[in-house]
Amino acid sequence: MKNIELCELTETDAEFIFKLLTQPSFKANIGDKGVIDLKTALTHLKEKYIASYKEFGYGLWGIRDKDLNCFVGVCGLVSRPDFEVPDLGYALLDEYTKQGYVDAAAKMSIAFARGLGNLTQLNAITSPSNQASINVLEKLGFKFEKQFTLTGYEGVSNLYQLAL
Repeated sequence: MKNIELCELTETDAEFIFKLLTQPSFKANIGDKGVIDLKTALTHLKEKYIASYKEFGYGLWGIRDKDLNCFVGVCGLVSRPDFEVPDLGYALLDEYTKQGYVDAAAKMSIAFARGLGNLTQLNAITSPSNQASINVLEKLGFKFEKQFTLTGYEGVSNLYQLAL
């Protein structure tokens, strides 16, 4: 089991967000967020991550490996206008994939969602071609619901749901 914690990101984490969001794997599997330098990374961090913490009390948290003392990725709950319930989101820096981080962080995020007490289910969205993400979701107990077009994204996405 990984020795991790989930923590809110702050403006001082712009360099980490820049590195994460500009990886080719992030752009291919999640999308291009328009982050091209530290300035746009800071803007994205404030408008998406930090704003979500303030508005909803949750968001994508940094996955900090306590032994390495660094962020290895993000995981948490994403609120979208398309859905009444949040979805589980996650992304890792490439050098930390396939090491158990997403599984551990996702379980912590699901426990947080259950603890809110007002959710009966949790969504998860992935590209139909992202088999690694599909495998993680199925291992966590998410069930495929349908394919759909997500607002602001090109192409079709898979919707998975987990009963809480």
